[in-house]
Amino acid sequence: MLQTIIKSNKLLLTALVLVSAATFNSPKVDARNSQNLNLTQLPTSSANCNACGTEGIAPAPEWKKFSPDEGKFSILMPGEEISDITPDKSEKPDGVESTKMYLSTNETNVFMVSYADFNNDVTQIPSSELLDFAVQGILEDGKKLLSQENITLGAYPGIEMKLWDEKEGIFMTGRVFIVNQRLYILFVGSNKNPQVSDVRKFFDSFELIQ
Repeated sequence: MLQTIIKSNKLLLTALVLVSAATFNSPKVDARNSQNLNLTQLPTSSANCNACGTEGIAPAPEWKKFSPDEGKFSILMPGEEISDITPDKSEKPDGVESTKMYLSTNETNVFMVSYADFNNDVTQIPSSELLDFAVQGILEDGKKLLSQENITLGAYPGIEMKLWDEKEGIFMTGRVFIVNQRLYILFVGSNKNPQVSDVRKFFDSFELIQ
């Protein structure tokens, strides 16, 4: 069971790294645009006001409230498009019933939210053990752990971490949560340090929906 969790994390993180690398070299992400997504556009920042006298300053990105069907969560994501980059079913690890991945980009930053549901009962495994093995899966293939701390999402345990992928030249900040039979993974990837305010906005907006 724990090996299944490791494989699931490798699958999700590999997709993130591949798409991140492609994004830094292209203005477009080669991914499927998600269909029938629940998006609520937020008011544009006051920095975009034409009367503010800030000519020449690029407008702040618009953030959208994103709540996909079956996801049981909502989160704010930047950019005009949110793409469904869920791997093909043939790539799904054994023991994983379903998985979904969504991504949006803002300049050199990539924002990803994903989840995986397990076939087998993982509620009998201590949450600390599950999270430790989740981190081990994420750190495979030479990624360096820069920092890690325990966090919670209401009553549910989680971990926040900062990573450096030297091979791809990507910094990553992520959060992982265990919610009953579901594993949630949130990541921000960038080839340079993203604004802390954007990372916090993304992470702190994540909410579970019953």
